[in-house]
Amino acid sequence: MACKCLLAICAIAALAVTASVHPAGSADSPERAVVFSGFPGGSVLSWLGTKGFVPRQDAGNPRRVVYSASPSQLMLETKTRAFGLLVNEQLNVRDFSRVRIEWGVDAFPAGASYERGIRSEAIMVYIFFGQERHPSGSTFVPNVPYFLALFLCENDRTNEPFVGRFHQTNGRFICVAQPKLGATVTTDFPIAETFKRVFGKGQVPEISGIGVAIDTANVRGSGVAKSFIRKIEFLQ
Repeated sequence: MACKCLLAICAIAALAVTASVHPAGSADSPERAVVFSGFPGGSVLSWLGTKGFVPRQDAGNPRRVVYSASPSQLMLETKTRAFGLLVNEQLNVRDFSRVRIEWGVDAFPAGASYERGIRSEAIMVYIFFGQERHPSGSTFVPNVPYFLALFLCENDRTNEPFVGRFHQTNGRFICVAQPKLGATVTTDFPIAETFKRVFGKGQVPEISGIGVAIDTANVRGSGVAKSFIRKIEFLQ
C-alpha cells in the first residue's frame, strides 16, 4: 500500500502555476496569513482558487471529498477512503519563526496512526521551504523542497517528527495536538526552530508553499473523516 506522502508529492509536482504572487507584507497579507472565512457563496473550490489553492487527487471529486464553508471556517469531509489535497505554491514568506493554525477535528479516520504505520489524518497542513528540490529516494517519486507536515491526531505522540516512506531526508510529519472532537485548537508551532533541529540546518529557507489535506486512503472501514480550518498565519 503506497504511502500517503507519495500522493501528495506527485500532486504538488504536477501543480501548474495559476495564482499571482504578492510581496510578503504584514501579518494579514495574502502571504503571511491565509484566512478561511468570509465565504461569499457559490463554489467553494472556486473561492479557494482566489486564495491560490488548486485541488489535487480526490479534492475535485465531490463523491469522495466534500468541501463546505461557513462564515468562519472551511470544512473538509471524506465520504469514503480518499485523499483530498489543496496546494498553494505561490508563497515567498521570509522573516518568520512560528506558524499559528486555528483548526479542529469532528471525526478522526478510524485506526489512523503514524506510529503504527497507518498514515492517514483528518487534517494536515504542509509547509514547504525553499525552491531547491531534493531526492525522493525513488525513481517514481518526484523531488520536492524540504517540508514539515503538521497534523492533528487521536492517539499518536505529539511533537514527534515521523519519517515517511519517501523523502526521508527532507520531509517530516508531526502531530501537534490531540484535540477533543469538535473543539477549536489554536496551534502555535515553532517551525523555524523545528526545521533547524530535524534537518540539522543552520539557516531556514523562505516558505515557498503550503498545502491542506484530508486523507483516509490508507485506513480500513468506511474512510469517513471530518475536520475544519479557520486560519494559517506565519509569525516573526
